[in-house]
Amino acid sequence: MSNFITIFTPTYNRAHLLERLYKNLCEQEYQNFEWLIIDDGSTDNTREIIENYKREGKLNIQYFYKENGGKHTAINFGLEKAQSDIFFLLDSDDFLEKSATKVVAEKWDVIRNTPSLCGIVGLSKFLNKEVRTDAFPEDDWVVSFTDIYFKYKILGDKPVAFKTSVMKEFPFPYKKGIHFVFEAVSWHEMAKKYNVLAVNDLLQYKEYTEDGITRNTYKKDYVKGLAFSFFHLVKNRTYPFAKYPHHFLWNYIHLAINSLLSGESYFNQLSLIDKIIYLMFYPRAYYTYSKLKDKVV
Repeated sequence: MSNFITIFTPTYNRAHLLERLYKNLCEQEYQNFEWLIIDDGSTDNTREIIENYKREGKLNIQYFYKENGGKHTAINFGLEKAQSDIFFLLDSDDFLEKSATKVVAEKWDVIRNTPSLCGIVGLSKFLNKEVRTDAFPEDDWVVSFTDIYFKYKILGDKPVAFKTSVMKEFPFPYKKGIHFVFEAVSWHEMAKKYNVLAVNDLLQYKEYTEDGITRNTYKKDYVKGLAFSFFHLVKNRTYPFAKYPHHFLWNYIHLAINSLLSGESYFNQLSLIDKIIYLMFYPRAYYTYSKLKDKVV
């Protein structure tokens, strides 16, 4: 087993969290990996801390600084810098089970030799709140990433390690001024072409912090990102109507709601049929917007 892994961490002003993650990676049972850190414009002492870690020489650390653009732009940039075929995503406020890299490396031969598979999905555990995280119905389960959530109703944020080459096929869209694009825009588009190998191994511990994306529900930048994200889900037909009719239609409603909340309209960029569906559900979207508009800050 000699599979080289890129552990990818995008970070922004999280210097206070890096020590725990660094120690955690030093304790991994399988050490054949690089730790690729993309600093998305931090103004704290992130660079200084990482340079100290590099001088210690315990890990293969690759550090790059870029102008702040949001996690999705950091992922795109990280894909350009990754030195391995395995792109294992790990946020700065999370950390790994000690056996995580070993599990990924052991399973990777199956992934590499199966063109229809794009990566591995494992299990996570939340530390700072009660969150339901379902196991999979079977181990080494070949399944569409989208079907995990929409067809089989399996809940919980799942850690992922994807083929670097496949992720490069589905980069996140970019628009100046948009600092958030949710991961389904890439992950679920990928699922139209590839399956994943779902394993019932605990790989990751998660902890959402107060400044984390998940708690910025009504910030203006966040709803701008939601509008942009739902626009791409609609435009790309990410959820085909024949397979996911509910989610297909809800994308139009969410696009309208978040366009109204953010003041960012994508209506003129829609196809004729998309405009018709959008207008059909606009009254419902406007009703929800009227309930939420005063909560956007």
